Amino acid sequence: MGKMDWSVDQLERDLAASFALLGRMEQGGALAPGESAALADGVLRCMNGALLKVSESLEAQALLRRELNALREELGRTGSHHQTFMQAQDQRIHLLEGEVQRLRAQSLLAEDALRHFPSDEFLSRPLVVRSAQGDYLGVSVVAGAPLCMGDFVRLVEQGGDHRRIVCTLWEERGTDWFLTMSLSGQGAAHRRCYVLETRAVLTPSGNQVTELVGMAENGVPVSDDFLLQMFRQLRETLQE
Repeated sequence: MGKMDWSVDQLERDLAASFALLGRMEQGGALAPGESAALADGVLRCMNGALLKVSESLEAQALLRRELNALREELGRTGSHHQTFMQAQDQRIHLLEGEVQRLRAQSLLAEDALRHFPSDEFLSRPLVVRSAQGDYLGVSVVAGAPLCMGDFVRLVEQGGDHRRIVCTLWEERGTDWFLTMSLSGQGAAHRRCYVLETRAVLTPSGNQVTELVGMAENGVPVSDDFLLQMFRQLRETLQE
């Protein structure tokens, strides 16, 4: 502003000097009477028009400068919001990738568990228990065929109350196969978990059988007498 004011003052002094020169030229006869006033009036009109255009240009520049500043601030805010949005998206993508990896790992474990079970030969062998005297005792089903391990699992899964849910899981430990059977019905009192230890055995008579070596109910091992009694009840039920 100081520079602009100085320029206006300088312009006024220059115009005053020019008008004085025109007046002297008119007095000296170089200009006709009244011609200096006419020239000065024309110059003033031209200068007023020029100053008006300059003023309008300065106002337009000031408006444009304000709009540019506003746009610059808006771009700054937009950039900040965009950065925050992208950071949130990156974090969400990272969480989703972790969740996908976790689910993939669980799926692989489930597939491995489904694939990991005894061979058909093991499941089709007669299921037996050994008495205190060392005898192998089995159970016969319809037409005298021996009850095999696979048949036993199907009986547990399909028998009983239709509202009962049975979950089975095989686990190999050395030469033995452990079968976990979880049975759930209505209420906590109807929930049971049995773990059966089985083993492929060749009897002295040369028969290949699957021996029920031991069993635990809800984490508590059962006695050999309990296994024998369970087999007797199973034989009576199947032969009725």
